Amino acid sequence: MMKVAVTGGTGFIGKYLVNELLNNGYEVRVIARRDVHMDGVEVVRADITDFHALAKAFKGADAVFHNAALASDRGRRKDFERVNVGGTENVARACMENGIERIIYTSTAGIYGFPNTEEWIDEEWGEKPLNDYHKSKLMGEKVLLGYDDIITSIIRPPLVLGAGGNAARVILSGIEEGSMVYVGDGSNYIPIVHPSDVAQCLRLALERDGRGEIFNVVSFVCRIGEMFREIATQLGVEPPRKHVPYALAYLIAFFSEKFSRDGITRFRVKSLGTTRRISWEKAEKMLGYKPRYDLKKTVEDMVSWYMEERNSSSKSPR
Repeated sequence: MMKVAVTGGTGFIGKYLVNELLNNGYEVRVIARRDVHMDGVEVVRADITDFHALAKAFKGADAVFHNAALASDRGRRKDFERVNVGGTENVARACMENGIERIIYTSTAGIYGFPNTEEWIDEEWGEKPLNDYHKSKLMGEKVLLGYDDIITSIIRPPLVLGAGGNAARVILSGIEEGSMVYVGDGSNYIPIVHPSDVAQCLRLALERDGRGEIFNVVSFVCRIGEMFREIATQLGVEPPRKHVPYALAYLIAFFSEKFSRDGITRFRVKSLGTTRRISWEKAEKMLGYKPRYDLKKTVEDMVSWYMEERNSSSKSPR
């Protein structure tokens, strides 16, 4: 039985990854910053910014899934670089210390930027990261690829939507409350990936990528209006009807980032208001990856979780 270590295993994607690995016969060790209990896995307390703790935590592992990151569209550059670049350097060094030759790295399709084109974006597309988070993830990729003695598979997901995710909560609550608006006319294409599909692709990369390749992972591509209408239908509410011109939304986001600690960001405007069609053909051909989730199934998953969470909250004692 192969033993794998997972950084970020208690996070959104990380929990799906742990389940994917357990369901496929792996022995899993989760590296966490705090003491937690997870059924069926060993949990070791360590922070990726602490090399010595990480080197001890990786001892005896055959491969490492590096999923931990500081992920936000707001924040200080030095914090992103400390965790996502320096922490990734520590992961690589800790692997070298323990003779581990395989890393599977969860990166981001934000590295491509938002070119607003209907051309399919493959792994050879140019790099144009928008914010400090995306820039730090690209730097993390380059750190890992600089280690010749480690085979690193890099997985780049776009917007991840599924049960348990904050992005899903924000979108569903906005549509339910009637506060969600379209950036532009709602006809732009957006790539979506369910966290279960990210986990599947990460596992397949370990099993089938012997060279160290970069793979996009996407569940489906749809028009933003199509997604919003499907969510509204399953929630039993009216779909969004208000539209904000893209240029105005971008201007508001620009000043929001400069002078506010919350509010809309350029990343959110570009995510919801530009066309991006990201190809997962390479993962299909080389890894045998097949998306498990389409639009309808993804929305069903999100809505079921959202309603259960809301109902549980309303029943809790105050």
